[in-house]
Amino acid sequence: MGHVTFPSARPTWRSTTYLAAVAGLATAGFVSASPAPIVLAAVLALPASIVAVPCYYLVYGLLALATDANPSSSSGSGSGSSGARGGSRTVTTDDTATWFAVTTHVLGVLALVLAAALNVLLVRAVLSRRRGRVAA
Repeated sequence: MGHVTFPSARPTWRSTTYLAAVAGLATAGFVSASPAPIVLAAVLALPASIVAVPCYYLVYGLLALATDANPSSSSGSGSGSSGARGGSRTVTTDDTATWFAVTTHVLGVLALVLAAALNVLLVRAVLSRRRGRVAA
C-alpha cells in the first residue's frame, strides 16, 4: 500500500474566485427568482452539482411537508367595484411562507457552493496524485 496524501485545503485566488462566482450567480438567481444564473452556477459546479441539485430538491420537498409551508406558487385573486366608474381592482397574494422561501434560497446557494468546494478538493486530489506518479 502506498502513502496516502490529502490535498491542501488552503484557498488560492483561483479557488476563491471560482467559489465566489458560483456563490454570486446562485445568490443572484435565487434572490431575483431567475433560473438562468442558477443554471449557470450549477453548470460551473459540475460534476458535483449532479449530486447537489437532486439533494437540494429532496430537502425542498421534505421542508414542503412541514405545516404552513405551502411552497406552491398558487395564488388567489379577487376583484370588486370601486365607485361610480365601475373600475375593478385585482389583488394577487402569494401564500408561500417567508421562512420557507428564505430557507430554501439559502439552502440552494449553499448546495451549489458546497458542490463547487468539493470540485476544488477533487481537482487538488487529482493534481496531487498526478504529481505523485511523476515523482515516483
